[in-house]
Amino acid sequence: MDLKIINGILIDPKNNLEEKKDILIDNGKIVDVGNFKEVDTFKTLDATNCYVTPGLIDYHIHLQPFCEIGVPTEILCFSSGVTTAVDAGSSGCSNYESYRPAIEASNVRIKAYLNVCSGGMVTSSYGENINPKNFNEKKILRLFDKYSDDLVALKIRLDKNLVKDMGMEPLKKALRIARKSGKRLVVHTTNAPMPQSDIANELENGDVFTHMYHDFDNTIIDNNGKICRDILNSRERGVIFDAANARFHFAFKVANKAFENNFLPDIISTDLTKKSIYKKPQIFNMMFLISKYLNMGLSISQIIEKASYNPAKLLNMDNEIGSLSKGYCADIAVIKETEKDIIFEDWQGGKLEGKKLLKNMMTIKDGEIVFQDIDF
Repeated sequence: MDLKIINGILIDPKNNLEEKKDILIDNGKIVDVGNFKEVDTFKTLDATNCYVTPGLIDYHIHLQPFCEIGVPTEILCFSSGVTTAVDAGSSGCSNYESYRPAIEASNVRIKAYLNVCSGGMVTSSYGENINPKNFNEKKILRLFDKYSDDLVALKIRLDKNLVKDMGMEPLKKALRIARKSGKRLVVHTTNAPMPQSDIANELENGDVFTHMYHDFDNTIIDNNGKICRDILNSRERGVIFDAANARFHFAFKVANKAFENNFLPDIISTDLTKKSIYKKPQIFNMMFLISKYLNMGLSISQIIEKASYNPAKLLNMDNEIGSLSKGYCADIAVIKETEKDIIFEDWQGGKLEGKKLLKNMMTIKDGEIVFQDIDF
């Protein structure tokens, strides 16, 4: 046997597991969980006082070299327990294939949304062209068919600076393409020119409403401090809600009201770019982000569900990753919860005074140690 991790608290929402157990790894796979202290292995890791979780999945992040503001994939992801990353529509049908060598060379497992704009988010100097007459539907469908496993969704940003006077037409055309492709649509909702309810009403089972806690103009909160009825109805239909924080897509004013109404995210993702990476106290990396949600009241099991198991299901990979189940890929994060006074802020100046900080001590990808903290 290659490796065993002993004395850790295993967190596995898929199997309702939150218990001190050992985990046995061989040939890149999880062999079993149980008591293996007497089993001979090439390497033994003692995870006393640590959580042992499935590798985290950042379902919304912008990576190099997909766009100008992409973050360094392996350094950022492995250091924060992320073993699978989904590029959030940085590229479109005109340039996605040129980035394929980077995907194949990366040790991080990379999936991607395809931007409905042919050029994607190639530069921060100007935004995407989301005029429906410029959507290359034929090529989008061809790429979804050719790279079905790696291209997991279609993406559109409904920022008012991009939508201009086109109203709902870009969204409706993007939805028609997504339906033809058999893929879900991921919709950026921050700073949209239309009510959030109007966006939600167009989405169907499996589509993703991203940046759910933003506070630009209209939000998911109604005038009575409750979740808008249409937003609730869309969740009942199966629409997925992703926090996707970054710097400007999260406001405590909105998130706190949503938590009071028990409207929690289905997905916790970072939406990190070069503009937001390491920008503490607003955002830093995945560990800092999930620490915020821990201090907001989510349990570690809830967090891992939203940052690993649920994304694995959206990727149709919940029989391979997102769990510590026997036979799954040995993608694992070893996380230590520390007592620390820490401030979390949003871009508006809203603050949360926290007492807990999660620190990634080790990341294992396909059974190999790809990151280890010096104190572990």
